[in-house]
Amino acid sequence: MNDLKSITSEYRNNKKNLQLAIGIIREGDIEYYSFCENNKSAIPPENMLFEIGSITKVFTSILLLEMETENLISIDDTVGMHISNADNDYLHSITLKHLATHTSGLPRLPTNLKPSDRLNPYADYAEDQLYSFLSDANYHDQIGVFEYSNLGMGLLGHILCKRLGSTYDALLEKYITNPLKMNDTAVLLNTEQKSKLLNGHTSTGKRVPHWDASIHEGAGGIKSSLSDMCLFVQANLENKNLLSSNLLKSHVPVMIGSSNHHLSWVEDNLLGENYLWHNGGTYGFTSYLALNKELGIGIVLLSNYCYGSISIMDHLINQLKTWITRKEPTEGILLDTIGKEILEKLLEEELHKK
Repeated sequence: MNDLKSITSEYRNNKKNLQLAIGIIREGDIEYYSFCENNKSAIPPENMLFEIGSITKVFTSILLLEMETENLISIDDTVGMHISNADNDYLHSITLKHLATHTSGLPRLPTNLKPSDRLNPYADYAEDQLYSFLSDANYHDQIGVFEYSNLGMGLLGHILCKRLGSTYDALLEKYITNPLKMNDTAVLLNTEQKSKLLNGHTSTGKRVPHWDASIHEGAGGIKSSLSDMCLFVQANLENKNLLSSNLLKSHVPVMIGSSNHHLSWVEDNLLGENYLWHNGGTYGFTSYLALNKELGIGIVLLSNYCYGSISIMDHLINQLKTWITRKEPTEGILLDTIGKEILEKLLEEELHKK
């Protein structure tokens, strides 16, 4: 795509450690592009690993659908059915569908999340703390109302693991990454994968440690490569893989009360065409993917720079109210903005062919 250099120029400005990897999927083919400053690695850019943050949520919802297909769990099960000592009426009023669509009423983050390391906020939040928070949680009046919740998706991933007595990585491997041959996608990396994991940076270039998602791994724990993520988008565009039926099912909104909501995906419209997307962010990485199944096009963007500075992130943690969102940051431009511009160019090209 000839316009990528100009489209990404402002984003790349003053990022001396940047590794920006872009994948374009169309007509069954995958094209890789990269903008790497000071790149001395022998590893091809499409094989470098990034934290993909909240794009993990899409994978968690697909795991739910895959397990439901095997009658191991139901999307309509209540949370209380899967949480030990759940004598809280609220937990018996919300379902796994509520968790997957961010309509459970649960807040973005648990109020008892008080990280000992502000740069790795989830690392020491364990099952006992989660259960302590849930024991008297009461958000009955918010059930059915959309409220983006890292807590809710983390809880969903935890429930899926408990149901099979499995790790999240084992579920991921069984149901998604093995069938799609995504060999470098996991939460906990092996030695070879660790050698390909990039360092993450704030928008000002400060290097930051990698995240340990702990019990919130289903909300944002996955690391992956551009190559693997393009395979994932390609699988969502085609109908010839083992996951096709549930990938397609994840594209269709479900009814919650009187409103439609997607399982993790976000739907938007551009040039009169609907498309699905999700983004992700940790303290050192940002990610974005989008796809339009009707025209058979998709994009993936992975960056080892985050949205803002550590001072901004401190504010998010201290307030426990906001997280990485679609809002414009105070520093730099959002990777989503770049992704949307690339998607618009692709849509224009495909629509022009009609």
